[in-house]
Amino acid sequence: MDIPQSVIEMYEKLCNNISNQSNNEVSVIVLNDSVNNAEHEEDNSDNNVIYDISDMYENTDQNQDNNNHENNEQNNSNEHYETTDDTLQTVQTRTITYHLISQSYDNALNSVVILDTQSKLIKIDQINIDIDFPWKLHAIVSCKHPKRTFSNLNGEGEISTFDLVDNTSAINLIAFNLDSYIMSNKLIEGQSYEFDGLSIRSVDDLYKKLPHEFQLMVNKTTTVREITMSFNYELTYNFINLNQIETLPINSIIDVEVTVLRDYGITAGNTNGNSWVRREIHVAQDGVHIKLTLWNEQAKTIPKSIIQKTLKIKNIKVDFFNGSRTLVTLANTRIAII
Repeated sequence: MDIPQSVIEMYEKLCNNISNQSNNEVSVIVLNDSVNNAEHEEDNSDNNVIYDISDMYENTDQNQDNNNHENNEQNNSNEHYETTDDTLQTVQTRTITYHLISQSYDNALNSVVILDTQSKLIKIDQINIDIDFPWKLHAIVSCKHPKRTFSNLNGEGEISTFDLVDNTSAINLIAFNLDSYIMSNKLIEGQSYEFDGLSIRSVDDLYKKLPHEFQLMVNKTTTVREITMSFNYELTYNFINLNQIETLPINSIIDVEVTVLRDYGITAGNTNGNSWVRREIHVAQDGVHIKLTLWNEQAKTIPKSIIQKTLKIKNIKVDFFNGSRTLVTLANTRIAII
């Protein structure tokens, strides 16, 4: 059947119009998908051809969007899980690090506590009343003084005195009553010991037996054990010339080297139940003369014929008697005749 040319042209024109209209509608749908979804659903029955064509594009785009969205979600999920794993690993690492640091801190703290409770070894020349930490001392007992008794408002008692020396200095150790009894039976002259838990106290010059400014005192926390020291005690002197005696404080403990000019002999007596022996001699150095009193053991052990002998004396006290200065020996005074 022959179709007039005018009808063919009309048909092509109609198809072109329909195609243009569909393309315009699809473009609107694609570009404004999120805005026009509701309008397309309402117009579904009136624009079947247009909706079918746009739905094809929309489904394709939505499928692609869904795929992209699923891929993004999966990637985000993977990133989330990776981030979560990293976070967990970081938390675990930080937790372990924290525990290690805490453990190290606790161990260090415990070490500090242990160190604080251990006594620090010090020397005699470091002893003073400002020490604020536990300390201990290694020393040799160079002299055991004769035990003395005393009486006061609290009753009667006894006191023992010891000289302790190391390679820096010397200091007195005193013990009262029961401590006196224990220490006098424990400590041996010439033996070395470790002393821990002693008290430190200042001492009046009147009762000094050594130049050291302080004394050590035994108390209920004191512990003593015998040790071996590499230090070999040797008697050393710090001589003072007799022409300096007048400038020294009374009760100073000094070392001197003098010549005996006269010996007045030995006198014995008893005071307050304590017996004593005294020997007075006259000594000189470089034209300076002074009276020197030997007490007890020194008075008895020095030979009778000492006139014109030179005496090297360690630990002798500057005293004052009848308006003039004199020298008096102590229990720890050491005398060498040369």
